[in-house]
Amino acid sequence: MQRLASIDVGSNTLRLLIAEPGSSAPLRPTRVERRITRLGERFLPTKTLQPRAIERSIAALKEFGDLMGQGGVSEYLAGATAVVREAGNGGHFLNMVQDQVGLRIRILSGSDEARLSLLGVASVIPSFEGPMAVFDIGGGSTELIWRAAQGSNPVESLSLPVGVVHLTEAFLQEDPPGFEACGRLRRQVSGVLKRLSLPENLHETLWVGTAGTATTLASMHLRLQAYDPDRINGQVLDRGWLEEQCDGLAQMAIAERRKLPGLEPGREDIILAGALVTVELMERFGFCQFTVSDAGLLEGLFFELCESLG
Repeated sequence: MQRLASIDVGSNTLRLLIAEPGSSAPLRPTRVERRITRLGERFLPTKTLQPRAIERSIAALKEFGDLMGQGGVSEYLAGATAVVREAGNGGHFLNMVQDQVGLRIRILSGSDEARLSLLGVASVIPSFEGPMAVFDIGGGSTELIWRAAQGSNPVESLSLPVGVVHLTEAFLQEDPPGFEACGRLRRQVSGVLKRLSLPENLHETLWVGTAGTATTLASMHLRLQAYDPDRINGQVLDRGWLEEQCDGLAQMAIAERRKLPGLEPGREDIILAGALVTVELMERFGFCQFTVSDAGLLEGLFFELCESLG
């Protein structure tokens, strides 16, 4: 059986999916790996990828390349998101990856990122036929996409300059950060969101959160000792619980957060920013709960590869 792979080069996390495409199921994963390399570390204000972040990311991609070779991968598709897209030395980084690792990575536009994320989400939430809105809170940006109905083309997609790595570095450097810093972060995010025009019929929309912030919050809600995608997919989180988490995390030192069940190591400093962005999204668009999808951009890249191969 042919094996294919997809790689998501994110601003905080690099992810690898190796799977076998087939007719009985859209995806049969044989291996899923993730490495938090913090590629977007100290990215602002110069919009430059830092040497140590590049070094960590190339090391992770070398691991991925080895795993793909060991797994018998015949074809792959790799995509890089906001931080590489915006970096003055983003092209240099990708050239380094090709020279040192032998992997070709495509820079995804904001609309590409949104479209592929929706494709991945739709693979695990296939039965909902009405309008759907997906949010993907990344390290360097937040992607929003609206689907009018099942099978329709996206009616709108936006890439917002709101990312948890940048927000954490700008607002949440105290340990613990406290409520005042959280308020400043929320006002910054609110200012960005207020400039957006709202789609119609939002009250009929299913809101879905994908990527690290949403899945980590779901894992924390379930108090998972080991991450389980099957339990994450379809988990519903409500605003009341989320605001309680924000209040608790604001007063909690990093060392304390590391003890929280379900909180992935390496996310203890940025999960608060992600939770605060989520609350602001709920405030702006008027939804009180959302469904979590473990599948997203990584799976969307895989499905696009399958389609290109026929």
